[in-house]
Amino acid sequence: MKFTLIFITALSLGFASATLTAQDTTNPNKTASSTEEDHDAKEGQDKEFYEYYYKTIAESQPLKKAKLEYNLIKALKKEITSRDTTKEAKESIKKIDSASIKYERVYRESKWVRGIMGQMPHISSRDFMFIVKYDKYMCFVSYDVNPESYLQEARQAQLIFEGKDKFEIAIPKP
Repeated sequence: MKFTLIFITALSLGFASATLTAQDTTNPNKTASSTEEDHDAKEGQDKEFYEYYYKTIAESQPLKKAKLEYNLIKALKKEITSRDTTKEAKESIKKIDSASIKYERVYRESKWVRGIMGQMPHISSRDFMFIVKYDKYMCFVSYDVNPESYLQEARQAQLIFEGKDKFEIAIPKP
C-alpha cells in the first residue's frame, strides 16, 4: 500500500514537471508582445478615443480662471448678503464681477495667514485659501478642493468690512 502511494506520487510529479518544461519552451512573453504590437498597428477604439480627447480638449487656462473667479465671487456675494443688510450692500452686490474684484491665493506658511489663524481660531488652514477684495469688503475664503477645477461651495469664508459705525453692530431680523 505504501509502495503504491509513493509510486503514484512519483508519477504525478513526473507529469507535472514535464508539463512545466513544455510550457517553458514556448515563450509566453513573446506571444503577448506580438499580440500587443498587432493591436497597436491596427486602428482601435482606444486609439480613436485618445486622439479625439486631445483634439477636443479646451484651452485649460481660461476655463480654470473662470471657474476660480465664479467660486470666489459666489462666496463673496453670499457673505456680503448674510453679513451686511444695508441697501447699499444689496445694490453693490449686483455690480460684483470678475473685473471689479481683486484676489490672491494665500498659503499657511505666510506670517500674515498665521496671524489671521491666531486671531480667528475658528478658521482652519486648508490647501486652497484665497483673499478676495471688492470695494470695502475683504473676504478670506478656503476650499477643500482646487476651485480652479470644480464649481463648489466654499469650505469657510470670513468677511470683514468697515461699516458706518465701528462700535455699533446691528443684528438683522430673522
